[in-house]
Amino acid sequence: MNIERKSIMPLYQIDTVKGRLTPSVKAEIANKVTDIHCQLTGAPDTFVNVVFREYTEGDCFVARKPEGRSFLGGQIRHGRSVETRQAMLKALRDMWVQTTGQSEAELIVGISEVDPRMVLEAGFFMPEPGQEKAWFEEHHARLAELGVQAG
Repeated sequence: MNIERKSIMPLYQIDTVKGRLTPSVKAEIANKVTDIHCQLTGAPDTFVNVVFREYTEGDCFVARKPEGRSFLGGQIRHGRSVETRQAMLKALRDMWVQTTGQSEAELIVGISEVDPRMVLEAGFFMPEPGQEKAWFEEHHARLAELGVQAG
């Protein structure tokens, strides 16, 4: 996979049945996830990563029965309020239902938090939420060498 900018946090992973999403719908969802994250956290879009993984029908089971659920999970930096995180969850749920037409009964959305001191981004420990501008300024030269630009 050739990715111009090297960034990992936040990381949104979407698992769904193979063939449910077209490439254009995936792009639309990635854009909307990025918008939701940036609008609610203030983080730059440069940090937002969205990865789609597909599973074969019959590979997901709920209560011992095969199901076609979708899972949208995000790993974000620790430090956001419960209200912000719950607003993100609701916005992600609503976006998924509106974009895919899949029922919210077949969707699980979750967010886990990661201590930014435990994540390296482009070789540097991640900044605390709200400290992104200073982080980009401090590491500007090396980030520019790596092709990472402030969002």
